[in-house]
Amino acid sequence: MKKLLSLTVVVLLLSVVSVKAQSYTTALGGRIGTESGISLKHFVKSNAALEGILAFNNHSFELTGLYAVHGNAFNEAGLDWFVGGGAHIGSHRHHNDYDNHYDGDVIFGLDGVLGLEYTFSGAPINIGVDWKPELNFTGYEGFYPDNFAISIRFTFGR
Repeated sequence: MKKLLSLTVVVLLLSVVSVKAQSYTTALGGRIGTESGISLKHFVKSNAALEGILAFNNHSFELTGLYAVHGNAFNEAGLDWFVGGGAHIGSHRHHNDYDNHYDGDVIFGLDGVLGLEYTFSGAPINIGVDWKPELNFTGYEGFYPDNFAISIRFTFGR
């Protein structure tokens, strides 16, 4: 994992000289943050994308589906804002200290997403930062506003 992250950083540093945006159809990569995992984003329209996230966190996993609208940010080529929402389902396993065994909970809820992403023109790489608050209806019920992440993805298609 450290080698992949190091290679990604080197490629990013080498591609910084390019300032134009590269449009893409699909992007696949990693998401590092409160919930880390795999991110797959696919544009269904020129300004709208579907994103699937498979996240892992402390004996749990969560599958999230998002729909987000995109637009150019600050009139900078390659820099886009996005906003949207979706839903998640997952499972959380935790240790029960009372009788020394593991219990599991099914988690289901709604998600919002707000972020910025930059697509490099000289390399097939996309970097994004986002805030993804969650509202859980089952499992750990309640509102969780502290879900932040950085995504680094390889882009495919034009």
